[in-house]
Amino acid sequence: MKTNIIWKWLPIAGFLTVFSNSGLATPMTSLVGDKDCFGTGGACIEDGSTWLPGGWGSVTATAADPAFTDVQVNGGAPFWTHLFASGSYSSALLNIRTAGIADIGGPYSVLVDGTEVGSMPNDGFGHILVETFSFAFNPSLLADGTAIVSIAGIRSGDAWAVDYSEIVFEGAAEPVPAPATLALFGLGLVGLGWSRRKKA
Repeated sequence: MKTNIIWKWLPIAGFLTVFSNSGLATPMTSLVGDKDCFGTGGACIEDGSTWLPGGWGSVTATAADPAFTDVQVNGGAPFWTHLFASGSYSSALLNIRTAGIADIGGPYSVLVDGTEVGSMPNDGFGHILVETFSFAFNPSLLADGTAIVSIAGIRSGDAWAVDYSEIVFEGAAEPVPAPATLALFGLGLVGLGWSRRKKA
């Protein structure tokens, strides 16, 4: 009797398990620039007090670096473009590693496709600190496969540099039946057939 009950409910359990499982979204990244500590070849320390190793004189760009990374700039309104596959995404995070920015001016707005996603606050003193700013934003801005990142109106005389800009995003999870749950579903169907045959 107990065996018959188990066989009877196996297909239902398998069905529910198959369709309740979701595929795990895999994080993807779009990186502009490289994580080489502004071309210094050293390790950037971000503790709120340690300056960029070697100061501005150590910032070194190579031919492979995008025009705006690993160079010292004063003021301006920089912008750059991330390219990736178009589609539907469930989350988005922008990371920008900078040095020296917003020490004598700011706050400066950070935008993605013209939409403000956060700001870089005025630190209130002159420095060449290394800081990574992170901003979560609406993933719908990534749907077309292009994201233009910009920093609004950096004050003249405010020296800064960008090491890299990175967008981390995830695609929407899709229901994916796992092999084990498919096996359970199939086993339940066999049991249901056996149970009905026995009754007949």
